Amino acid sequence: MMQKWNKKNFYKTMQNKAAEAKSSDEVCTRKEIEQLQSALQKYCKYIGLENFPKYQVVNARFDKTDFIFDTKSEKVLKMDYDLWLFYDEFFRSAFCHSSICGIPLEGSDYITDDGQGGMQGFLAKVLPLFNVCDAQGYKASLISWLAESAVVNPSVFLSPYVSYEEIDDSHLKATVTYQGVSGSGIFTFRENREISEFYSDERQVEKIDGQTLHLGWKCYCDSYEERNGIKMPTNIKSTKLFPDGKELVYFTSDHFTVEYLK
Repeated sequence: MMQKWNKKNFYKTMQNKAAEAKSSDEVCTRKEIEQLQSALQKYCKYIGLENFPKYQVVNARFDKTDFIFDTKSEKVLKMDYDLWLFYDEFFRSAFCHSSICGIPLEGSDYITDDGQGGMQGFLAKVLPLFNVCDAQGYKASLISWLAESAVVNPSVFLSPYVSYEEIDDSHLKATVTYQGVSGSGIFTFRENREISEFYSDERQVEKIDGQTLHLGWKCYCDSYEERNGIKMPTNIKSTKLFPDGKELVYFTSDHFTVEYLK
């Protein structure tokens, strides 16, 4: 059954889940990194992954992001996005808050125990706008978990849930698998070893004008800086790629904070 989140009960639920998560004293070792594919090894060296803790709970908060709520209208809203990622056992959830003409707009991403993933939204805190929950949503959550973790908690590259297939010196296919469900995407590396983008054609499915469309999904990474003892991109942009070649930027952030809880 869907739970209607608000900011208070969402945060309390995530805090309780974090308290139940296992702590880890492990760090990313040189030996583990040297077992990765060449392009990923170079990236890990560039960002300083060696000796970085294997955090089990991460909370990333994106403030005042530019977000397009409705693909058809392409109306840009200012949104606060509260993202939680768990690693010992896969879990991802997020809460967003914005407004339309001064009326609160709230939504959340969630997964269920039976392998479903969903998104729900409410206007004025009580009026349901949408609730979509299905197996594709769970697959999308896995792919999002991988792409987001690559930014805020790169120890995920050593996760037992993630496997790799080297394409060439600049491209690496990554597949995340959990409880029989898999999702894949391709990392692209710049000549200076930075990850420039992550692309997946398995994540985004939308119903537009009554037609179900499988869209490409791309996350761009730029402006690397050292934060929390590691280099990470500080400018993030997510886009949808349509069958006709159109690319719509729907999420842009250059201001976010990351808290490692365990």
